[in-house]
Amino acid sequence: MAKSPPPVREQYGSAGAGAIAILVFLNILWAGANPAALVMMQHHRPEWVAAFRFIGAGTLLLLLLALPPVRRALAPRVPRYLPHFLTAAAIGCFGVTIAYICYFWGTRLSTATEATLLVSSSPIFYAILARLFLKERFPPQKRWGIVLGVAGVWVIVNKGLLLREFSGATVGNLLVLLGVLTESVNVVVAKSLAMRYSGVALLTVEACFAALALTAVSWLFVGAPNLQWTPTDFWMWFYLAVVCTVFAFSVWFYLMERAPVGAMGVTIFAQTPAAAFIGYFVLREQLHPTIWVGAGLIVGGILLTLRARA
Repeated sequence: MAKSPPPVREQYGSAGAGAIAILVFLNILWAGANPAALVMMQHHRPEWVAAFRFIGAGTLLLLLLALPPVRRALAPRVPRYLPHFLTAAAIGCFGVTIAYICYFWGTRLSTATEATLLVSSSPIFYAILARLFLKERFPPQKRWGIVLGVAGVWVIVNKGLLLREFSGATVGNLLVLLGVLTESVNVVVAKSLAMRYSGVALLTVEACFAALALTAVSWLFVGAPNLQWTPTDFWMWFYLAVVCTVFAFSVWFYLMERAPVGAMGVTIFAQTPAAAFIGYFVLREQLHPTIWVGAGLIVGGILLTLRARA
């Protein structure tokens, strides 16, 4: 382990038009993650679906880093300063584990559409955390954007302005919201590390420790996994582990090395229309009228925060 951390790299002011286009594409891919998990949960427990995702992703990332050209390129940028390595490991063990168990249990109790729409509110929480921990400016537009975004989350969780019935779907939405809060903390902390190290190396550390923690939690609380997989289970796992995690998160972490996480976060609103499309046309989920109201408020809030940032 190194005795001192490497210096912080220069940060760009924005993600750039090309990077924004890539990030929008990644978020469209992520919009399919909750529906894919919901299909797998027809035969597997939510805890094991999360564990399978990161067992596959962690294994594939380790194999990728074992390739000589990749290893030579990333070797100087792997976190060897012990406090930073332990921070990345803690994100995987605790942050990722809590976030994805909340996501998958919440999706099971609610709907994939509502869960993904709530995830698209993440930039609002990025802005709040950036204000609290990174001391970013908080102009009036950003404050109003946060108010609109929180109002959108409230409408989706309660299916209206007032909570009429505390049902299983309400619990599911609250679990997803807890997952969003947890992952927002993960992103802000990971950003502080990505300013010094390789994003792909950080993702590998987090994914491996998440795989260990999720496997331990799943075995301890729900017992042995169901190893009788259907072809559909395999393809849903492939989408979650390879497409959404190894590919999409590798690109996200690579861009996060220099681009501000706030500028990246606003692209998450691309999940809103994609979630509605997938939920309605693929899973045949009913779209409650308040979904459109909440989604509109969330997108409006994000656009206001983006305008303030510009």
